Amino acid sequence: MQKVQPANCRLYEKKYICENFQNMLLKTFIKLYKKPLILASGLILGTVLFILISEQCKHHQEEHMKSKVITDCDRSLYATAPIAPTRKLKDQNDVQLLHAQANGLKNVYISNASFEADSARLAKEQILIHLHDNPSYRVKEMTHSYPYTTPEMGDLLNDINVIFQEKMKDTKQDKYLFRVTSGLRTNETQQELTSRNSNASTQSAHLFGATLDVSYKEFYNVTKDTIEANFYAAEALRETMEDLREQCRMVIVRERRQACYHFTVVVCAPTHTADADKTN
Repeated sequence: MQKVQPANCRLYEKKYICENFQNMLLKTFIKLYKKPLILASGLILGTVLFILISEQCKHHQEEHMKSKVITDCDRSLYATAPIAPTRKLKDQNDVQLLHAQANGLKNVYISNASFEADSARLAKEQILIHLHDNPSYRVKEMTHSYPYTTPEMGDLLNDINVIFQEKMKDTKQDKYLFRVTSGLRTNETQQELTSRNSNASTQSAHLFGATLDVSYKEFYNVTKDTIEANFYAAEALRETMEDLREQCRMVIVRERRQACYHFTVVVCAPTHTADADKTN
């Protein structure tokens, strides 16, 4: 009688070698789905490579961003007034006033008329700069202050834009610019504000021209030419201000009522600037 070959078995050296059911299913599955498996493996590998490359690019962007920002001294050691690194945006008026007095005008202006009469000379002598709308930021029309600040603050505004735009690249949003909402004040404008707002200090850092306000609520949409709120822009600006505060580039507080960052530029002592080092 002829022997019947058992199922799932093959004859090898006059003996039947049988595969178990699981092995048979596995081979059948691989045979049927070979192409989809290869595609899935390629997709997983591609995803892993994309994540690795993205992280590497992010690292290079951070290094590139740092290289663009002015670094002329270690401000935690050599600033014109004491400052320590932190990411908290809670520098109160007494701290900001200390840096404003050290880095701004030596004599504050009592009246609006006296400042307006002197503003052209201040700009010509580069004691102050006149802020205008430009590709880095927008300047809101001001009613209780003047769009003037120190050249050091002008450099800081440009650095804020560099870091802010780098952070916004990852969001794939429209291009946004931050808005400067308050600048230099005279005693006259400060008293007007104090009479309207009990929280406004009579001895404001804004009097010295080294302090500005920047809105964290409204941004200029370059693509649409509109003023609008944007969550991603607000987060990018917050992170930018935290980065620069950690670098001791500014002293800053987040003002909820005015929806703005109120900040004063931190300046290197003249004997510790990059220019002084080159001279020496």
